[in-house]
Amino acid sequence: MINDLDANATVVEDLFKVPSITVYIASLLNTKDYINFRQVNKRVYHEVLTDDLDRTIWMDKLTVIGLSKSTEAGEVDKKDEIEQQQELLIEVTDKNNDIDATNVFDRLSSFTDKNAKDVFKLFFDLLEKFCSKLYHNNMSHFFPAKYEKDPLSQAKILNNIQRYNKCNINDIDYYTKIEQNLVILKEIFINSVLQEAERTYQNADYKSTATFISVLLLLNEEVYAVEFYKSKIDYTDFENWLPEDLLVKKEEKSNTSLLESETELSKMETSSSNKGDDQVIFDYDKLSDALEKLQNYLNDNIDTIDILFGNKYPMILNIIETFIQEVILTPINQLLGDNEEYIVLFFPRVYTMITKMLCEDLHDSINGGETFHKVVKEFLNIYLTDNIVKYLNLTPMYVRNEISKEFKAHDEKVRSEEMQKNEEIYNSLRNQSEIGTDIGTDKNDFLSSFTKLFKMSNAQSDRQNMEDQLKLAYNLNTISNNLKNIKTLVSLDLCYKVVQLVKEKIDEVNYFTEIDTIANIVKTKCQALFKILVNELCEAHVKPAFEKGTKLLQQYDPNEIDKIDINLQAFQTAKVEPLVNFTELMNICDIILQMISIFYKNELLGKNIIDKNRDFLNDVVQAKKKFETVVDDYVAEGLNIGISKLMDKINFVFNTVQLPDDFNPEVGSSGASTLEIKPTQCAMQVVELLENHCFLLNGATDKGTVDVYQQEIGERFFNEVVKHIKGSLISEDGGIILICDLNYYYDFFSKKLRQKSLVRLYQGLKNIGQLYIISGKDSKDLGKMISDLGKFQGLFTQEEIYEFVQRRADWIRVKRDVEKVMYGLGVKDCVIM
Repeated sequence: MINDLDANATVVEDLFKVPSITVYIASLLNTKDYINFRQVNKRVYHEVLTDDLDRTIWMDKLTVIGLSKSTEAGEVDKKDEIEQQQELLIEVTDKNNDIDATNVFDRLSSFTDKNAKDVFKLFFDLLEKFCSKLYHNNMSHFFPAKYEKDPLSQAKILNNIQRYNKCNINDIDYYTKIEQNLVILKEIFINSVLQEAERTYQNADYKSTATFISVLLLLNEEVYAVEFYKSKIDYTDFENWLPEDLLVKKEEKSNTSLLESETELSKMETSSSNKGDDQVIFDYDKLSDALEKLQNYLNDNIDTIDILFGNKYPMILNIIETFIQEVILTPINQLLGDNEEYIVLFFPRVYTMITKMLCEDLHDSINGGETFHKVVKEFLNIYLTDNIVKYLNLTPMYVRNEISKEFKAHDEKVRSEEMQKNEEIYNSLRNQSEIGTDIGTDKNDFLSSFTKLFKMSNAQSDRQNMEDQLKLAYNLNTISNNLKNIKTLVSLDLCYKVVQLVKEKIDEVNYFTEIDTIANIVKTKCQALFKILVNELCEAHVKPAFEKGTKLLQQYDPNEIDKIDINLQAFQTAKVEPLVNFTELMNICDIILQMISIFYKNELLGKNIIDKNRDFLNDVVQAKKKFETVVDDYVAEGLNIGISKLMDKINFVFNTVQLPDDFNPEVGSSGASTLEIKPTQCAMQVVELLENHCFLLNGATDKGTVDVYQQEIGERFFNEVVKHIKGSLISEDGGIILICDLNYYYDFFSKKLRQKSLVRLYQGLKNIGQLYIISGKDSKDLGKMISDLGKFQGLFTQEEIYEFVQRRADWIRVKRDVEKVMYGLGVKDCVIM
């Protein structure tokens, strides 16, 4: 037996003579066994497991437990670190040093070739004893006495043991048993921590609870920590947190128009139901009270979590997200239901209140970090996205319907007032006819300014059938009243309120542009609202107004009054009232265009709803330009009609006020007429008409439009004067009066109107007047003047000048001499072949 043992020992000893086998065996040993194995014999100690190999083994163990190797030839900061580590190793021998099992990994993080063994020895001395206890399943008095009431230090020791035990992994049995027992010990420890956490939490000792939470987090048991806190959350108190009576119906009819309910529509606090016979009011105070309870609950959780978790583990955001899902979302979704009108009217403010009270007004959170409020708002936006998108989709159509409804109500109101006025006119005229009052001269006559030019004589009233007279007077009065109302066809107040409504809606919609995921949708809806505003203003209000206005202008005809006797002394009108009123309508629409331009600049460009560098590509700009074009076209058409009516009025004055003997006065017995050299009454009234109308657009539109307008009047009046001259019989003395009138016209256009392009026309007319003051005795000079086309500014051909000369009262006498000068022969020189 002894011989066998000796033989085996010899075999083992022979094995140790093989270096590779010895090194391999050493690599499979735990720390204690390796130290013992190295001391088996001198050969193993000195020849096989040399200092270099020994150093390598210690460095490998340190690397396994997470320390890093530093080279002495490293960088400067590495050298500093090495020096610090050396100093620490020196301190280890000092009984007063503060390195222990709880902080050894915090204090020592690197090693060098030279100090690897010393560094590992420190870890071995502090932690190996715990591994030994675990290996032998010795759990009693596991922690040193000074840590028995310090769970945080105990947790650090457990973590350090687990990390240190990795150096024993080459002895898998030893390592595994330690690891298994460590898991059991940690489970016991964690259960104990949870019990203590529960006890202290129930006693509201949150600072102590925070310590146990920190232990769980230190042990990487976040799940236990989270579940512990979640187990304390109870949402049963919030099952019916949202009051059921937030929407209150008032049993009263609500036919309130936009102009009469500015506050309601602007604040969006009331809404007419679909039937139009109930008014619904949203009680925001009750909603605020309900949200305040949620806010207080969340703030309590924020404060508690800051105490328990601090900034060690992100807990509060998880709690708030769950709270949004389980408490807030469903009641909010059910609040407004599928009622599209309620969603449009109430959702923006509901959303604002939710985000303000449950996000912006929440306490700051250490656990949530600096971006806490921002992240909470992002959570709210994510879960409310469906509601927001639904609101965005419904708003444009709602606004279109509201604007359309308001314009229709306005039109109906105007029609109703017009019918009522017409009825009053008819009844008034009927009463006058029944009591025998002269309809044309009654002080309560409703005729417009142009009908005031006329009155019916008693003789004429006797001749006309009373019913026909009444019908004529009624028609004139109703037309006149409608013409007066041209300027009221567009309600500037209503347009302003509509613009304000759209502005408020765009502001509400644009509020959601901060949500990146729907920012493009928001901009699209804002643009849609602007297009609706422009299109509705154009199609539902401005365009119909201009169509009616131009139609009324077209119907205006002073000659209709020819059916009634004219009293020349009653001529007092110096304006074409329909044109004046249309100009006022034009001014109102110009103000509306300015409002739209300002709105576009401030709301769309100013708020980056449209890219100002690419706005010409946007259909919003096209809609705006279309509206401007429609207004410009109607303005041009209306002014054209208005100018035509002005010319009709002037022509009417020519026909009624210009007396036949103005330009052909009777010659007295002495052979000379007594003339007062001045413009005729007709010319003065015509110029007064021109003066009252040529400056209507000044200050109301751009200078280019004013110039075109004045030039058009000047050119058309020129043609009327030409026709008037060609229709008059003019003597030599009358020619002097004609020149006075022509000079009067010239002075107006050259000195008051100051349109250079027109001066040439009226200078030519002044020269036409000279055709009539040349004596019949100087007929040859007259013929020479006709042939001098340059004298008339090149405005007239010789044939036209010939027409003017034919209006001379003595034309028959001077005709032969004039034609002889013009054509070089007379009638007697012609021979019939």
